[in-house]
Amino acid sequence: MVVSVDYSNKSVLLIDSSSNLRATVKSLLQNMGFSSVTTISISSQVLEVVISGDFDIILIGHNIHDSYSGLQLLEEARYKGLIKPTCAWVLMTSDASQQSVLFAIEIQPDELLTKPFTLDSLSRRIHQLCARRSALEPIQRAIERKAINRAVTLCDSLLKPSDGCYSKAQMIKGRLLLDQNKYLDAKAVFETLYWAGKALLPGYHLAECHYHLGEFESAQQLLKGLLTQHPLLIPAYDLQARVFEASGDLDSSKKALQTAVSQSPLSIPRQMELGRLSVRTNDLLQAEKAYRRSIHLGESSCLDSATPYLKLANVQRLQIEQGPEAQKKDILSQVEALLEKAGQRFQRDADVRIQVQLLRAKVHETLGDADEAQRCYERALQHAELRGVNVDLDSMCAEMLDQMAPVAPKAVVSESADSAPGKLDPAMSAKVNRIGVRNYLADKQGQAIRYFTLAFEYDPKNIRALLNLAQLFLEAARDTPSRREERLKMYIRYVRLAERLSVTADEKRKLEQLQAFASQELDRLPQGALLPLLK
Repeated sequence: MVVSVDYSNKSVLLIDSSSNLRATVKSLLQNMGFSSVTTISISSQVLEVVISGDFDIILIGHNIHDSYSGLQLLEEARYKGLIKPTCAWVLMTSDASQQSVLFAIEIQPDELLTKPFTLDSLSRRIHQLCARRSALEPIQRAIERKAINRAVTLCDSLLKPSDGCYSKAQMIKGRLLLDQNKYLDAKAVFETLYWAGKALLPGYHLAECHYHLGEFESAQQLLKGLLTQHPLLIPAYDLQARVFEASGDLDSSKKALQTAVSQSPLSIPRQMELGRLSVRTNDLLQAEKAYRRSIHLGESSCLDSATPYLKLANVQRLQIEQGPEAQKKDILSQVEALLEKAGQRFQRDADVRIQVQLLRAKVHETLGDADEAQRCYERALQHAELRGVNVDLDSMCAEMLDQMAPVAPKAVVSESADSAPGKLDPAMSAKVNRIGVRNYLADKQGQAIRYFTLAFEYDPKNIRALLNLAQLFLEAARDTPSRREERLKMYIRYVRLAERLSVTADEKRKLEQLQAFASQELDRLPQGALLPLLK
């Protein structure tokens, strides 16, 4: 059945470097009935037009030779939160290579068209998009108003199961429930959708629900089946990696990410994750490769930051620590050059200036030069004082060093947090957790994080270590507004892991208190320790 769509009240923004394509597509849109069609060439200033206008559809051209590409534009718009639920984004790409197409899919445009395309196919896709959007418009408007409960209700009441967009509405409902951490409710939605037709995306989201509910075996079985049938479903490899890591299988986690990176290498977050896991498994060559790739990709991305530079510098520090004496001088020279470049590129970032000196201190500690290490540490303190706010240098340093040393089997763990477990050891986990508490009480937050993380490594079911980690990251989010988002992510991660485990009355009380604190305005939380740590 052909659905009638009124285009006369819809506004379109058409972005492409080709004036011929802009003229041709504009003529098509006007013939379809669109009364407002704005056309501009692509550039880094395009987002100002996006922000200032109220568009129903944005058509973006991605051309290989553009200095600022359509993929960059879409990625930046999503990163900056400029993609409104009521606006549809269509990517038109001339780059049909696998890595570009897969990356484009991951950025999640509403429609993806490969150039060259016929005007008939463009007209048909736009009509289908508008018809779907029209049917779901009340839901999208509720989401835009952040009336999430209303949007969930509309997903059930607006359409009947026989309507063409009903399954789309149910997918929206499932994702909204996922975003609200209502995993059991979301699971019920995606189970119904998946088993109705073994559809790809419902299956992926169902695996997500299994993961969040701690049903790792079910998640892995489902992901294995999905990837057998759809080996280019790249986000499924990312999820598979998270499931393996949560299960304690770091090697399999890294292999899953390696597969994802080999097929879709343009994602900076994925490269960074591979780097992190490679450090944890002491695969320093892979870590170096991943962080170097992140640096290269960041040069033309809104995700450009100093983090991969600092992470790579830490990898090189570990190479100094583990490598032969003859290579240490050369590696030290590389580290210094890398840190110098990071400091210059991100000189306006006060945190980067602090981090560079902290890493220099750690490098000289590794080389046994205590005097130079102390001088670097004092320079970090000076930069911190210039910021005019309290900076937890231990915590900052622990984050740069991936919060723990590489995982390597060891028979004994000492008071040095450089040791890491090779097998499950609940008794050692409890001991290390107590060491973490002692460091916390001595106001050594960074060391405490390292020990609690190590305790988790020895026993992933040590809920006391998980809750202690959640508390420390919540305190860090309160105390460092500039890095609040990433620290809240860590808090959420550890709370979710804790929620899957059986708890004592004391542990349940602490979990509920932490959740209550996190629901408040962070700047108004009590200063100092939120709660007593669990020994």
